[in-house]
Amino acid sequence: MPEIPIIIPVIVAGLAVGSVIKSKSPRISKKTFASASLVAGFLNAVYAYLVYMFTPSVTFPTGATFPTGSLTYTSTSELPFLVASFLTGFLIVFAILGIAIVYARIRRGGELEEVPELSTEEKSTLRPS
Repeated sequence: MPEIPIIIPVIVAGLAVGSVIKSKSPRISKKTFASASLVAGFLNAVYAYLVYMFTPSVTFPTGATFPTGSLTYTSTSELPFLVASFLTGFLIVFAILGIAIVYARIRRGGELEEVPELSTEEKSTLRPS
């Protein structure tokens, strides 16, 4: 049985973080957060399906006898493999972007304490007439 792939979620997470870095706003919206996680899960499930379909299955000759415990192949069905692949893709991107959001909130909180607030009188003097 093939292993659960993780390359697609890493690529999607990189694209999502790169688009946030390139944008003018350093915030990650909830819509971007959810859609990137769902897209990564879906694409990972599709990729896992293709890997599963093209991986050859192990077949044994009909008259072969093996000592007990020497060869243990467990065949799993396709559905649990696809569900696990979807969850893996979803959770990888969810964790990466979630950590980025928490880090940005903590860092932004530290920066807000350092910047003094302007009063309404100072703001009105800064506006051009």
